[in-house]
Amino acid sequence: MTNQKPMEELTPNQLLEARNWIKDCSPWGDLQEEQVDELTDDEVTAGIARHFEGGISEFKKTVPTEEE
Repeated sequence: MTNQKPMEELTPNQLLEARNWIKDCSPWGDLQEEQVDELTDDEVTAGIARHFEGGISEFKKTVPTEEE
């Protein structure tokens, strides 16, 4: 049995920004925009955790807060 820590969650705004990053980014360059829109929130979050340098915590730093 593995002890995996729970994956950090993204807010709806962060998920939108994550989808935009995926559309613009090479790791998933083989996906069409509509395919990115069809990814589940968990798939998007897992992809950011895996492909964004520094993972979720670093990605969150790149997204403006919703108050700005």
